[in-house]
Amino acid sequence: MKQIFISIMLCVMSLSAFCQRPQVIHGTLIEWQVRYFDPVIIGHQTPKSPVQAPVVSIDDHTLYLYDVDYDLTLCLLDEDGEEVYTVFIPANTASVVLPAALTGDYELNLYTDGIYYFAGWVEL
Repeated sequence: MKQIFISIMLCVMSLSAFCQRPQVIHGTLIEWQVRYFDPVIIGHQTPKSPVQAPVVSIDDHTLYLYDVDYDLTLCLLDEDGEEVYTVFIPANTASVVLPAALTGDYELNLYTDGIYYFAGWVEL
């Protein structure tokens, strides 16, 4: 009985390894900093476990999101810290095209509905 169970488990693990496709990354991966909102203001506490940043890459004016299964709000800030573009990104969105009129260096913030957000930098 134990050998049958082990055989079944090995079979299941093998199938999951063969079913997973490697991710093809388009463009350049964005490196993120995790930033926290003031927990006193929003009534939450900082998470005890590390926050997992989403995998996002950029190629020209297209952002590619990989396995992001939660809603985000994207906000671009110019060099003066002024908001120049904001868009809601629904869960499981594969890509977002930024306006072609935007050129230069921007801080890119991805806001979740939690107590933290992700900040990265892009050149368009």
